[in-house]
Amino acid sequence: MNTLNTEATELCQRHFTFVMAENKTRDWAQKSVLFAQSRMRDNNMTVYWYEIRWYGSKAAKTRRMTKKLIKKPKANYGYNVAALLKLAQPWEEAKVQEVDLEVIGIRREVAFISKAIAQLNCAAKGARKG
Repeated sequence: MNTLNTEATELCQRHFTFVMAENKTRDWAQKSVLFAQSRMRDNNMTVYWYEIRWYGSKAAKTRRMTKKLIKKPKANYGYNVAALLKLAQPWEEAKVQEVDLEVIGIRREVAFISKAIAQLNCAAKGARKG
């Protein structure tokens, strides 16, 4: 699980590094608003995509960032690509698709491992009772 989390974190970091480098050369309207983040909790791990929004005044130093979670269909291991590409800038579309495609495999593996761990935990509890 830790290895998969490390892989997912590296994918998210790869997207972030790419976006930050590209954002430096673009004006405000062309900057990326997508952010991928890996999250591990108990015996489960996933990668979420967020839409970044800014509010407040930069001059008054009240500018703040918010992250709005982009919902992933429950029946799939991946996001709706059309929904992600709707928010992606044209220059980052290929990178977003690449990252999400690689994350699908990680999510699938994590789902199987999580189910196996849950079954082992149930078996261990049952063995303690009987």
